[in-house]
Amino acid sequence: MIMKKYFAIIVASVALIALAASCNKAAQTPAQPQEAEQITIRAFMPEGTKVAFSQADNNGLHLAWEEGDCLIISNGSQSQTFEIKDGFTDHEAEFTGTAVSGDSFTILYTNGDYETVAGAQAFDFTSQVQNGNGNTDHLRYVAWLSGVNSYTEFTFSQAWATEHGGTFNVPGVIKLEATLPAGAAKLKSVSLNIAGNEFILGLKNVDVSASSQVLTAYAIIPWSGLDLPAKTPVDLVITGEDDSDYGISFTLPSGAELKPGQVNALKFPKGIEPIIFAGGSGTQSDPYLIAKAKQLDNMHGVLSADSKMYFKLIDDIDASSLKSWEPFNFASPYDLAIDFDGDGHTISNFSCSNCTYAGFFGVLNGSCKNVSFTNAEIAQNLNYACGILAGYAGSGDIHADISNVHVQGTVTFTGNKTGIGGLVGTVANANIDACSADCVVYSVKNYVGGLFGYSKTITGGNHFSNCWTSGSVRGDQRVGGIAGGMFGDGDTMTNCYSTANLDGTGDYAATRSVGGIIGHANQDKGDGNETRMPGNVVKGCIAWQDAIKTRTYLGPEMDGNDWYSSGAIVAYGATHNTYADCYHKANLDFRDYADVLPLYDQENSSPTTPLVVNAVAGNTHNYPYHGKAAPAGSTLSQVAQSLGWSADVWDFSGAVPTLK
Repeated sequence: MIMKKYFAIIVASVALIALAASCNKAAQTPAQPQEAEQITIRAFMPEGTKVAFSQADNNGLHLAWEEGDCLIISNGSQSQTFEIKDGFTDHEAEFTGTAVSGDSFTILYTNGDYETVAGAQAFDFTSQVQNGNGNTDHLRYVAWLSGVNSYTEFTFSQAWATEHGGTFNVPGVIKLEATLPAGAAKLKSVSLNIAGNEFILGLKNVDVSASSQVLTAYAIIPWSGLDLPAKTPVDLVITGEDDSDYGISFTLPSGAELKPGQVNALKFPKGIEPIIFAGGSGTQSDPYLIAKAKQLDNMHGVLSADSKMYFKLIDDIDASSLKSWEPFNFASPYDLAIDFDGDGHTISNFSCSNCTYAGFFGVLNGSCKNVSFTNAEIAQNLNYACGILAGYAGSGDIHADISNVHVQGTVTFTGNKTGIGGLVGTVANANIDACSADCVVYSVKNYVGGLFGYSKTITGGNHFSNCWTSGSVRGDQRVGGIAGGMFGDGDTMTNCYSTANLDGTGDYAATRSVGGIIGHANQDKGDGNETRMPGNVVKGCIAWQDAIKTRTYLGPEMDGNDWYSSGAIVAYGATHNTYADCYHKANLDFRDYADVLPLYDQENSSPTTPLVVNAVAGNTHNYPYHGKAAPAGSTLSQVAQSLGWSADVWDFSGAVPTLK
């Protein structure tokens, strides 16, 4: 072959190891030509040499010289290139070049990809691809004689090398034949791991459905070959163009050897099965392991109403290949329980659109933790709540726990439903802790929040702590930097902040009820709410927007139905809620629907010490909570530290705190 045909194999982690030069020199060194003399040398390939593949050669690797072949002769201090002459045959060729002197030589075949033995050893095979089932055009021949005492006439063989005091170095090839299960079709790669040595070969234009499900592939082996004792582990994984995996794992029942310089056949006629996950059994002690996008999708097939299933990411995942995503647990009775642990990894480019409860989860029943979503996109025109992580967090008796989950992206809602958020649409029974949302959230309807749309009443309340939001939040009304509404009796929000854009100049924010933290917090009981349902608790929260403005400015006449208040912390709440130690930016640019509702400081409140609100004649929906202005010139981190936020949770080293 030599040598347009490439040994394509792909050695991902196997070092190419050169055999040490033999010290057993021949007794007498042949006479060598003079240095710088133009000479012709003769090179032979023995008939039995197996290099370039030939069907007629019993599936061996058969070497044949080709036009353009070169040799490099080196004496350790200088090297010369010898070019092939016309008139060569498969096994014999002459090369011309400038002589080198010495008594120990390296003779290196090169096709132009390398000029030294070190270059040959370091050749990167990982970009090689087999084009077609059974094709061998990609195979690359690499070989050299080292430590030999002559070079004017030689044979590329171990026998000649030994006779002349040196060694012969050449790779071998694995010929892999694998029968895949029905359904497997177009393939993109093969990974074979033998005793910790991994060979990865890219595949192109390989469709096993056209070959009775049989894949034939070729891969290089290390220079020294591999001696495989009994019980050697073997793992084969074949990946389809749709990211599906098929594989088999076993141990060799008896010893074997993969030899250099020849084809080593490995046959897998049966036993190859689909690989659903990267490991695990789905239990709490042995969760399913997820390493790729297809395995995220495979979660759908194992969720069960009979028992909670456990999953764990073991790598970052690009989810851009997951089109038409169907949220987990989106259908009544929402009984598919799940525990999803991202283990600090990131899911990028996730998208979901126009389906029931659009999001990664439909209704989260269980827990999700330690995962980030970046460049996510949710687009919903149906009448269901939506968010990047979930449409609903919990529901009724179904509880959800969300912790250390971070989302970044866009949520766009054009349907006819309230409750849209960056992280979660509607919170119906959940705790959310140490989470963040850096999102552009837009809804044509009400109750829109940077973190969640609104929360519902459940026994014991929903609880939100140590969360932050940024980006921008827009909606028709009841819009909040963290939440559009918090209605649950006993719901609490503590130590959260928002920098989300709520500036009504242009098309940001609502016609009414815009809050730096919460839009609506009176359990939606209408007017007279100074004494009704005082169940909400908001403590230690910071609104750090530059501006909070409604979209319209009507003036003191208050025409129309825009007379619900806005607030630096809570836009429209209950005077008997518990509000404590909340602050807004000192120079906040605040504009409510009318100039008669200015920004002012308010003291803490509770059910027994109601919030004091500046009354406005004729206005029955004026219940804002502004908290207090932070000290002028202070940073968000300084204000948070003054409130006693935990240094175990937050990093205060910057002007804006971040979650650890």
